[in-house]
Amino acid sequence: MLPLTLWIVAILGLGIAGINAWVSTAVENSRMLQHRAATDLTVANFRNELAYLLATRPLTYRGLEVGQGLKRPDRLDFQAVTSATYESAQAIAFDNRPYVLESDPDFLVQIQDSRGLINLNSITGPYLRRFLSEFQVPDNYRERLVDTLADWIDEDNMTNQSGAERDAYERVGRLAPTNTPMLNPFEAQSILDWDTIPQIWEADRKQPLFTACAAGAFNPNTAPEAVMMAYVVGMTQENLAEVMRHRTDKPFRNQYEFAQSSAVLTPNEAFFFAFLPANCMIVNVTDRSTGERVRFSFSLLPYSRHQPWQVDYAFRLPPQERDELDRANPEITFPAPETVYLRESGDTAAGRVN
Repeated sequence: MLPLTLWIVAILGLGIAGINAWVSTAVENSRMLQHRAATDLTVANFRNELAYLLATRPLTYRGLEVGQGLKRPDRLDFQAVTSATYESAQAIAFDNRPYVLESDPDFLVQIQDSRGLINLNSITGPYLRRFLSEFQVPDNYRERLVDTLADWIDEDNMTNQSGAERDAYERVGRLAPTNTPMLNPFEAQSILDWDTIPQIWEADRKQPLFTACAAGAFNPNTAPEAVMMAYVVGMTQENLAEVMRHRTDKPFRNQYEFAQSSAVLTPNEAFFFAFLPANCMIVNVTDRSTGERVRFSFSLLPYSRHQPWQVDYAFRLPPQERDELDRANPEITFPAPETVYLRESGDTAAGRVN
């Protein structure tokens, strides 16, 4: 009897241990799901806050004006009107710098203007080659990437010199080109050879580099360094450092100010530059405790009869490096809509300002 009893006790012990392990795993999974749901709720709330502020506050060369004492441009000053020189005590820059979310300080938000990015639906060969060279892509491989991108989005089935059309994809068992503009920049990883440049996609995960939004022109106030080097012909690393410092202190209002800072003449590109953000932006929302990030593309639709804005795409990113999170200044916040409203109306949480 004793051996049988011992066997029964051992089996019961193993069963209890298994149940404990299962319960512990279930609890951890529940916590993860709860945390993810809380993150999704914060992201949804922030989208609503962003939509409200974009609908009620002006976009300027500085970004989104959210401060007190908003000054409007002089209607008789053509330069002021065309450059949208609204000014207030605070502006949210659209150059991917981090802001602590006032409505939920456990999160950081970063907004990147799509005019400061590589537009994969419209970039031409010379600019794309310069961009690829910033990531040490070999010369002959650059030609291949330029041509396969062109073949993916053009309407015909004619193959560029180094490109690839339907038959090339079918030979390797991959989906054929859509022959239409991309809906999101990550579609490019379906293009032959575009999935073999991990250094570029890794850089894009850290900071947005690509867009597929229908936004024309190029905004030097918001472009990352690699994009600036690609789009501004004649830019050097020394001049780039000065440009980045200058725009942080005082964003450029026009091409003349940019040329003065960059020491680059752009006489043939007068209509290539635009110093105001586009209606499309890439947004990162980061949980400061875990580093988990959600990225989404947000587009205003001012001419739509059905909706004023849309989310083009959204997905989760691997956790951000800890040092990047620690660099964020907790005193630099993205204000809640009610804070902006109170500032503009002259109220405070304690009452009206005298």
